[in-house]
Amino acid sequence: MVSKKIIDEWLSPPFDKETQDSVKALLKNREKLEDAFYKSLEFGTGGLRGIMGVGTNRINKYTLGKSTQGLSKFLKKKFP
Repeated sequence: MVSKKIIDEWLSPPFDKETQDSVKALLKNREKLEDAFYKSLEFGTGGLRGIMGVGTNRINKYTLGKSTQGLSKFLKKKFP
């Protein structure tokens, strides 16, 4: 089950209006909403792979930004 907290975050700034509108549209289709948000996109041996779209389980500017930030933090810690 998708967390209401996560959905509410994606319906508010800093997420842009286009993203918020896409999430609102997903609210009408529970199956698509679940698939887009049921987990966070994972970095595997092939890098980040997934369907483009809104949600934590999709490739988009927010999931790419989060992954880039995580990699940056790791590199700063590993190579101070």
